[in-house]
Amino acid sequence: MIEDVANLMMDDDPPSTPQEREAARDAWHTRITIGAAGFFLAVMLAAINAIAALRGSTIVVQPPEQVLLYRDGEGENAVLTMAVRLAMINAANAEQGDVLMEASMTPVVGGPSFKFTGIVKPVFTNDPQAASKCDIGARCIALPGLLAIEQGDEIIDVPGGSVRSPYLTYPITDWNCEGDAKACAKFANFDGAVAALGGQPSGITVAVRYFSDGKRRINCAGRAIDQTYIRKTGWMTVRCQQVGVTGAPWF
Repeated sequence: MIEDVANLMMDDDPPSTPQEREAARDAWHTRITIGAAGFFLAVMLAAINAIAALRGSTIVVQPPEQVLLYRDGEGENAVLTMAVRLAMINAANAEQGDVLMEASMTPVVGGPSFKFTGIVKPVFTNDPQAASKCDIGARCIALPGLLAIEQGDEIIDVPGGSVRSPYLTYPITDWNCEGDAKACAKFANFDGAVAALGGQPSGITVAVRYFSDGKRRINCAGRAIDQTYIRKTGWMTVRCQQVGVTGAPWF
């Protein structure tokens, strides 16, 4: 086909000798080949951009390394809060941002779930004056060796081409519980929640939903909670020995 087009283009100004005709045909052949390649490349790029625009954001969720548990409050009014780092990479281009719409944690396999309520920044320090340095607008919980700086509820966006890794907090208490009322009653306070979670290996699931890119389920299996230790210190971490993320994006 390219040969036929090259011969047709030469007919507008036909060469006078066979050598000139051969050279002209080769020149037109090269021009048409380059032009066709450029055209198909432009079509491919336009198609890729169109697919990317239709696809929207592409959130890649990294599994967590550990779960943080800490006591919030004193006495019978204290509650157990669990925090997990949610590392997110939006692999789409800059125009395809996304927003975290929902997040909940199920700390016991088959048990009730607890909603995300805010963001915390854990600082591991033994400075007795650490709490006095709390940022304006934040809420600081000082425990031996840990300062939990809670930032409160906020919209978590993931712009295209960016990375976000906030620690999300989940109060494990009856007023934040979704599930059977009898099961939720076991988490009325800190001691009750620790007792309900203790004595068995940890099987934690975090479910999240993005506005554009849908749902993910993050699993973390680790050792059992040391009830004696967490009651004494007020906090501990559980390392994720087995992890997994389901609901991965399609490309």
